[in-house]
Order: sequence, then C-alpha cells, then structure tokens
Amino acid sequence: MDNLSALRQTRLFEALPEPQLAKLAGLAKATRFSQGDAICREGESGSELFVLVLGSVRATKGGNDEDVATIGSGSYFGEMSMASPDHKRAATIRALEDCEVLVISGDEINVLADKDPSFGYAFYRALARGLAQRMRVAANDVALLKSLARKS
Repeated sequence: MDNLSALRQTRLFEALPEPQLAKLAGLAKATRFSQGDAICREGESGSELFVLVLGSVRATKGGNDEDVATIGSGSYFGEMSMASPDHKRAATIRALEDCEVLVISGDEINVLADKDPSFGYAFYRALARGLAQRMRVAANDVALLKSLARKS
C-alpha cells in the first residue's frame, strides 16, 4: 500500500485535505518491524509520529511491562511528541507480529509547516482533534474506574 493510501485510511487524517495529505505522505518513511521489536521505548526522547499500516503492537508501561493497550492496523501512536518538543515517550511500543509502519519526523513536519502555513494549520488541527478524542476516551475510562472503585 502506498503512503498516501495508508494515511487516508488513518482516522487521525480522515479530514485532512488531499493536498496536505499528499505533502504528509511525502514525509512518511515506510518501515518494517519484526515481531518483538521495540518501535519506541518509555522515557526516551522522540519526535516521530507512527502510523500502523499493517500489524499490531502492544503498549506497555513500567519495569514490569504492564499492558496499556493493543493497537491495530490503521491506528497511530507517538502523536504526543508532535505537541511537545521536550516530550518523553509515555510507553514502550513493541511489535506483536511483523508490522509495516509509516514513520513521520516531527522535525520535518515543522519545517514544512513553517514553509507552508496551510499545511501546518491542517496538520495541527487534525492532531488537535485526535488528541481531543483520546482525552475524551481517557476521561470516560477514569470515570468508569472511579465508579467501579466506589462500588467495591
């Protein structure tokens, strides 16, 4: 699958206008990870956004590798690094099977956004929507956990 098609199928970029999506696809580097490979590690610096084209990954936290989430094809991770230049990875992401991933450099996105403000506006608007959606899900999860804890 080509970069443009893969990005078009990713929820984060579903509302990104086609010209901006094509520019983003030009920045994306197709990368393969084998089962068990660490794609990024908790606590490390990083400015890349990852789009999972094919396969699944496991997100873990802490020294005991506590499961946080399983992420499948068409999803993305690493988006927090786009919003904060001094960001440290919040989890370790490891391939559960052989995976095809698009890696997009935050530095390259920022250079393009500086040169092309319409791209920057569209990209960061899409990113803000994605972060807001994840915050809603997290808030609902916290509310549910608090409710369950009160019942115990």
